[in-house]
Amino acid sequence: MSELTIEVLILHYIQETRQKPFHADELLEYIQKEYASGNLSIFQYKDLCKELYRRGAKKQLHLG
Repeated sequence: MSELTIEVLILHYIQETRQKPFHADELLEYIQKEYASGNLSIFQYKDLCKELYRRGAKKQLHLG
């Protein structure tokens, strides 16, 4: 993924799932999958996690 803002993340999510995310937790799951697949750097992942938690995400995800 290129420069990754929340807005760009949402566009990628919609393109892949064919639906809009209903909650920030859905985007957390999506970025965890993208990180595990090597599509996000650890820096992108952490930045997006922080932003999603600010926007109401509740799930706890673990790097692993």
